[in-house]
Amino acid sequence: MYRPRMAQQQPLWLQLVHRVERTVGTQVEAAVRSDAYFDLLARATKLRTRLMRASEDAMTEWLHLWNMPSSTDVSRLREQLSRVERTLAEVAKEIADREERDGDAPAPPTTPE
Repeated sequence: MYRPRMAQQQPLWLQLVHRVERTVGTQVEAAVRSDAYFDLLARATKLRTRLMRASEDAMTEWLHLWNMPSSTDVSRLREQLSRVERTLAEVAKEIADREERDGDAPAPPTTPE
């Protein structure tokens, strides 16, 4: 019994796409595995980082000119708030531990000197 090959069952446009993909794909794959590609990728990443930093700095200056907070200002405030919350939690725990240890007795009154 004769069975037609799979390629003959595919539409002509799909056969053409597969042929082009095989031809171009092998060259592209070889290029992205080369040292030159990785060097270019590293340079592009460094350039992108520099451009992002420059644009963020310019935006920060512009926002500060109008007395508005920048993203770095907000980040610093969040860090400070986190530190305050941690300190407050430590103090609250210390107070609870002291009250538990002292049997929930009220603190003795202090006398002014």
